[in-house]
This record gives sequence, structure tokens and C-alpha cells, in this order.
Amino acid sequence: MSQVSKNKINNKVYEKIFSLFPRFLFKMTSKGKQSELVDVFFTRTEKIVLAKRIAIAFMLVKGYSYRQISDKIKVSTSTILKIADSITSKQSIEEELKLIDAEDAFADFLNAIDYHVAKLLPPKGGNWSSWRGRIEKEKRDLENPI
Repeated sequence: MSQVSKNKINNKVYEKIFSLFPRFLFKMTSKGKQSELVDVFFTRTEKIVLAKRIAIAFMLVKGYSYRQISDKIKVSTSTILKIADSITSKQSIEEELKLIDAEDAFADFLNAIDYHVAKLLPPKGGNWSSWRGRIEKEKRDLENPI
């Protein structure tokens, strides 16, 4: 993980950079430049740490147990506890995660409908065995790991 400098900065400078930080994040994300932001300002390690923390929060909202999260994301239960405490103290974060979960549930529903429709309409004159294998593979590919 990246290290923070041991050199202390002036309180006014500290306040200024930390008021700038959320505004900059908002500007970049509202313009659809999230990927650029992440690629330019975060190291590979920082991306992994942040992604894991977001995944932990999302899995907690979805109702996964600490053990399931630990096994899937490969993090300690103390890390999970810290994230759980953080999201429960910030109701707006938890609400956003639930909204994302609802969007995913709707997308899963649409994918399931599409799958069933495709299952009912086999290709004319095609190899049914390979068609069925392709449908099953596509279904597995659509499954979310989280």
C-alpha cells in the first residue's frame, strides 16, 4: 500500500486539499471520466484495496456473511468489520449500495427472461447440442461473481 509522508502539512493547506478532493471526484464522475480518474491517480495496489473495500460493502448490503466475504474477497474479518461499521454510520452510502443492488436484481431478471426466451426458440436446422451448450455457457458468463 502507498505510504503517506511523515512530513506534516499546514492545517489550512490540509483543509484546502481535502475540500478540493470531493469536488474533483464529483466533477470527474459527473462527466463520465471515472476510468480516467482511477487510472491516473491510483496505483495498482490502491485500486485493488479500494475495489475490495467497495466489494465488501456491496456484499454486506446483499446479506453475505463475514465468512463468505472473507473467503471470496480474501480479506480479514477485521477489515470487513471496519467497512461494516463505516457503512452503517453513513446511511447515504448504504442506500446507494442498495440502489445498485436493486439495479443488478432488475438486470438479472431481464437476463433471465432473455435466457428463457432463447431457450424456447432453438435455431432452425442447427445442431441442438451445440446450441444448448452455447446457451449454458452464456448463462454462466452472465453470472456475477458477487
